[in-house]
Amino acid sequence: MPPYSIEQNILEGKLGVNQLFEFVKNNAEQMDAYSMEEAIFERVMRIGLAAMKGYFAEKGTGDVGDVLELEDGTVLKKEKRLLWKNYFSVFGKLAVPRTCYRANGLDGVMPLDAQANLPERTYSYLLQEWMDLLSIRDSFGEASVTLDKILKLGISPSRFEVVNRESANSYDEFYQNKELPTPDSEGELQVIGFDGKGVPVIKSEAAKLKARLGKGEKRQRKKEAIVGVSYTIDPKVRTPEEVAENLVYPEEARKKREADEEQGVKSPQIRANNIRRIASLERPKQKVMEEIIRDAKSRDPDTQRPLVAVMDGALCLWTLLASLLLGVKWVGILDIIHVTEYLWKVGNALHGEKTPEAKKWVYEHLLAILQGRVGRVIGGLKQVISKRKLRASQLKALRETITYFENHRKWMRYDEYLAAGYPIGSGVVESTCGHTVKKRMEGTGRRWSIKGAESTLLLRSVYTSNDWDAYWDAHRMQERKRLYDNVLPKLGYPDEYFMKKVA
Repeated sequence: MPPYSIEQNILEGKLGVNQLFEFVKNNAEQMDAYSMEEAIFERVMRIGLAAMKGYFAEKGTGDVGDVLELEDGTVLKKEKRLLWKNYFSVFGKLAVPRTCYRANGLDGVMPLDAQANLPERTYSYLLQEWMDLLSIRDSFGEASVTLDKILKLGISPSRFEVVNRESANSYDEFYQNKELPTPDSEGELQVIGFDGKGVPVIKSEAAKLKARLGKGEKRQRKKEAIVGVSYTIDPKVRTPEEVAENLVYPEEARKKREADEEQGVKSPQIRANNIRRIASLERPKQKVMEEIIRDAKSRDPDTQRPLVAVMDGALCLWTLLASLLLGVKWVGILDIIHVTEYLWKVGNALHGEKTPEAKKWVYEHLLAILQGRVGRVIGGLKQVISKRKLRASQLKALRETITYFENHRKWMRYDEYLAAGYPIGSGVVESTCGHTVKKRMEGTGRRWSIKGAESTLLLRSVYTSNDWDAYWDAHRMQERKRLYDNVLPKLGYPDEYFMKKVA
């Protein structure tokens, strides 16, 4: 079979365009808009396929002469016959003719593969990217159905999973070399946070989580993914009364804000800037924490910003974080939402579920904590135990809350935090648990292998960190180096060649 002819493909494309408009002209009367749009798209795809054939015709077969010398001095001779590679583009399948250079006992080298930066697999990089974008949102099966509906390519769900795993291989190198956010896009405070979120795993993986079960224990079905965030934010000074009202009486607080806005008084919105997210099932907690800390330090190399860590009550994470930040000045803050939840446990137990009395009790005790009177609140809870006759449920709620406050008291200096304008809620890391992990990893019948979950989590981390486009550019460059570093220097291509984009 001869190589593609650029003239032939141009003619094919022009013919396709002419036939497209002729089709529209002849069928507009009897077709509705849906059917016409569908028919136009199908014909545009065929024109696109002709254009891709034209691209490879113009590119040539990679013939660089009778011999090809590699970087290590190996000399390869040109073979007479062309080798064809199946190429699966978003427009459909085509075969790409390539000149092959070979020496006895060595694999053949096709310069065109390097010249065009062809992927190792038959799927084009654009198709792989689309497959990944679909499969990090929906199940591999749903992603396959969606892509088939649009492009009619018939790619099986198992191929989506394979591509997904391979696409995540560039994660570490990307973040090691990623450009830092510009200083003018950053806030005045550097914030980090960590949490855990369970991922349902397949039976064989679940069996490894805990080999021996105690009496009455059920087999664990989830493995915890460690989630980390790094971002900057501007300080916002608030009063304890403002925060307590927002958390306990949100409707009243909203009405006050609306009344203030009607008078022209509007509180500025403070948003997290340049959020870096990571969720990992396979990496140890320490490695994820080190990566997030490294991100925070790289964004503030001169330590000009206060470093703030906002987390929930997982003492193992607090202990590990303290060891990793040894010698570093930082401020630890216990998430105020979890504090409020513990107060509600007691308020509901003592005064009834969500009663006005319970709300008043929670508000008063939360206000005291926000004013820096944590010790007095703990003492008051202990007095309730000693002076009142309590039901078992009330006693349990009080004891759990006292223990929680005592264990975390060093991270509950809210009067200082509010005065400094520090964030006191772990909303960013909580939303990362939901958006990066739960939204994709959980669902009816979903069970994961550790390896399969890890690649999806890493790609979702890239996506939810708003790094997707930069990541895919870097991924293609890294694959180019991996596949063609021994060929490209001899072909004379500069490093930035493959990054050129034309509007």
